[in-house]
Amino acid sequence: MSEHRHRTPLRGTKVVPRPKPGDPDYTEVNYRYAGQSGHIHEVVEIGGRELAKVGFDDRKIVYYYLEDLEREESAEKRTFHDLP
Repeated sequence: MSEHRHRTPLRGTKVVPRPKPGDPDYTEVNYRYAGQSGHIHEVVEIGGRELAKVGFDDRKIVYYYLEDLEREESAEKRTFHDLP
């Protein structure tokens, strides 16, 4: 079992996933949500790489490497749990 650490200061940060084409670590679902705005729910470090749990407005959760996310730091921080 892999040891991992949680990092949550980025929780709620608005992001747009930009995965590299043909990356074998990603599936069709990752590419379907690429280019759409979502919000980070949590960041976990596994094997020295940071993986972000990203929530989208349709309540779908998709994981991306943090390095493949374009962050919109000036946007309001929230997750879909904050919506009415």
